[in-house]
Amino acid sequence: MDIHLLMNQQSDTIWYLDPEASVGDTKREPSETRGLHQPWRSYWPPKCEKTMQTWLHSEFPEVLSWRFDYRQPFDRPWRNWTRSARALEERAVGLPCRPTRRPAVSAQNSGASSDVDDLIKDAKLHATDPSIFHFLIPLNLYNTEKPYLSRLPSGTKLPRTNIVTQSHFLKVFDVSGHESDFTLERSGFHYAKSPIHMDQWNDFSVCSEYIPKVEEWLVKHLKCAGAFIYAYNFRGKDSADSKNKTTKTPFLRAHCDATAASCFKRLQLYFPHQAQNLMKERVRFLNIWRPISTPVQDCPLAMCDFRSIDTKDLIPADIIFPHYQDEAYEVLSNPDQRWFYKKGMEWDDVLLFKLGDNSPDEAPLCPHSAFMDPSAPKDAPSRVSIEVRSIVFG
Repeated sequence: MDIHLLMNQQSDTIWYLDPEASVGDTKREPSETRGLHQPWRSYWPPKCEKTMQTWLHSEFPEVLSWRFDYRQPFDRPWRNWTRSARALEERAVGLPCRPTRRPAVSAQNSGASSDVDDLIKDAKLHATDPSIFHFLIPLNLYNTEKPYLSRLPSGTKLPRTNIVTQSHFLKVFDVSGHESDFTLERSGFHYAKSPIHMDQWNDFSVCSEYIPKVEEWLVKHLKCAGAFIYAYNFRGKDSADSKNKTTKTPFLRAHCDATAASCFKRLQLYFPHQAQNLMKERVRFLNIWRPISTPVQDCPLAMCDFRSIDTKDLIPADIIFPHYQDEAYEVLSNPDQRWFYKKGMEWDDVLLFKLGDNSPDEAPLCPHSAFMDPSAPKDAPSRVSIEVRSIVFG
């Protein structure tokens, strides 16, 4: 790889969307995160021959020559970069978790989620035995340094992450029979039935068949003007079919996949010529999640009702891709939070939850986390699921 050619290419290439760029009246990055040190900026994007050499000697030097094309949203080479043995070793070292704390799991809230507690009481929702959830620790470090997670190749001095978590025991309430009490508008999530049947699940079938069908279903289900799916993930343990689909492990940490700022930067990323006009109308960002292994899931997905969230517990964190500085929320533990799931989801059950919304009148997002369900049989098969992320217009 010719480093001088790469340096010349860099001069007229946008490595990632400028985080300070604005789209219409997009809500800007929270002021408390401005001015924080971002360690990854010393490494990416490369600004001199020295940093170029650093990435030339990384595990996947093609990071320097790869280029983002908004017309090919599923070209995501970092899915393989972050699954290498070296990357997994870095992740194990770079995601320390403090010993588990056992808070008073039965503690009642101080008022922030009283409506949700009334719902739990009136509907007589059953709760699991306390389960382990992982949350960001409010370290003094984050007063001066912004949390981050790198999706760049291994083999450099850039640590994979500076995120430190602690595990807590929480109860999770089963919404079965009361799904209609939880809506996208109020809770930030809802359960629905989708008749989309798939004979096989792999990267090809998802891109060629499943995604077009989900986009069509979203338009009908939400009565919206259009839907555009820009990402998908299989989650579960690697299987014999791993050559045909790229599988990520379930994410056992409370988080939100995006912030208000990053959602609308993403709109600009995929619709660079229409973003300004699109922002003049309603735009939502949704995750559509469904289990493939049914009806028993050992590791289901739990949702935190937005009505029980104190937004001060949402901490912006950078996610660094080769072309783009994304942003998500890490979540601090709070006894007022109320977590829910649906036990025994069937093949046609889907879970929709918000990543962002430009309407000021509705829940804009929904923290979530996978968790090990203590009520699942000991011989329950490992959960396999598919999620797609969509921009919904109108």
